[in-house]
Amino acid sequence: MINDKIITALLACLLALGGWTLSRTFSLSQDMVLVKEKISQVEKQLDEAVWNTIPEPEKNKKRKKKKKKKKKKKQD
Repeated sequence: MINDKIITALLACLLALGGWTLSRTFSLSQDMVLVKEKISQVEKQLDEAVWNTIPEPEKNKKRKKKKKKKKKKKQD
């Protein structure tokens, strides 16, 4: 009788700890998702800030390349 009560009590404690661990793990994983999302937003803002500070290059006039004329060999 006493052994059954002890085993039942230990099993109840084990289930309670398992449930608590599972809920804590789930909570931590949700927190990690939020942190990763915030990091992504900060990276995006940083990229935009960097690209906004880079001056745009001046548009150069398009130059036409001079084509070299091939000299035809005279056949004698």
